[in-house]
Amino acid sequence: MVTMGERRITMRARVLDAVFRLVVRQGVAEVSLRKVAEESGVNIGSVRHYFGSHEGLMVAAVEEVGARMERRLNAVAASAGENGPEAGRHALLEAVVSALLPLAPRDRAELIVLVEFIGAARIRPEFRAVAERMGTDMRRILREALGAAGLADGEVDVEVLAALITGLTFELVHPHGASGAPDPLTVLRHHLSLPALVPDRVRTHHRL
Repeated sequence: MVTMGERRITMRARVLDAVFRLVVRQGVAEVSLRKVAEESGVNIGSVRHYFGSHEGLMVAAVEEVGARMERRLNAVAASAGENGPEAGRHALLEAVVSALLPLAPRDRAELIVLVEFIGAARIRPEFRAVAERMGTDMRRILREALGAAGLADGEVDVEVLAALITGLTFELVHPHGASGAPDPLTVLRHHLSLPALVPDRVRTHHRL
């Protein structure tokens, strides 16, 4: 027998999937309780009861993006624990950044929801606190990953990586580069291989 809690989880997932589809097709401004109810097949009374408003729908959607990132990061952490701390520090850093910047086409809706939400936060004060918190969380995660990789100048590298992720995210959502430009994964791997992102002890070894 399906419990009330399980039905609520299923209903919530249907509603958030509908929000994702609407944002991808029409943008944040067009996400309304009525449209989400029609798109999800959930009655508007239930949508209003659980999410309250347009603002509640969008905050829940962007928090779902964050939850998916967290699940990917947990998988990265579990894999690192199995392989040991010395196994592929460079690969670990790439995996962390890739968890924050999903490159698979199936995950593109996440990036669109995130970019649309952050863009809306510029003129929608009710979104700003959530957008700022996500930026703070991203920098904390990058700081921890860079520390695990043995980098000395962590704060500068945190901002460089944050800018890289932000730029690649925007490019994936609003492609406007030259035809034939390197794909985002190639750009990411190139950046992570630069001397500034090689641990001090590795640079010292190469100088000897």
